[in-house]
Amino acid sequence: MTSEVADQKVPDEEFWKDLPTMTDYFSPAVSTLQKHLGVGTKEIMYLLGEFLGQKASSLEPESSPLAMLNGFVSVWNEYDIGTLRIESTAPLTLVISDCRICGQLPGTGDMFECAFHEGFFRGALSTKLGKPVGFRQEGNYEGTSGTWCRRLVSDTNI
Repeated sequence: MTSEVADQKVPDEEFWKDLPTMTDYFSPAVSTLQKHLGVGTKEIMYLLGEFLGQKASSLEPESSPLAMLNGFVSVWNEYDIGTLRIESTAPLTLVISDCRICGQLPGTGDMFECAFHEGFFRGALSTKLGKPVGFRQEGNYEGTSGTWCRRLVSDTNI
């Protein structure tokens, strides 16, 4: 029985293809380590967002911060992640509506802070500007399809 399982190898590209596949496989071990180490899922989602934001910023090193953000607006629309809008550049204020990352959570009446978005935009802009950039969530409301929407305000002007 053991040799049969070992002979049924899954190609690396299939095994590592996306986060849900890996989460499904590693979930029992990771959640056990999370609890043991006292690392919350919010922290992990923040770090994941920050890492992806850094990677996204490095794809177009010559673009301006505003051009990079406009590119994100297009990506959000193209991949149906939600709607990203640049509300202001001084201070930088972003509005994310009908989000598909964490926006499917049922409304609780309380402000839900999306650690992923804060991490993503902090990582992208800190990388682009070469200095730490902070974001805080100022508002939160349910969107037209029952999904969460949020307003993120930065400590930076672009």
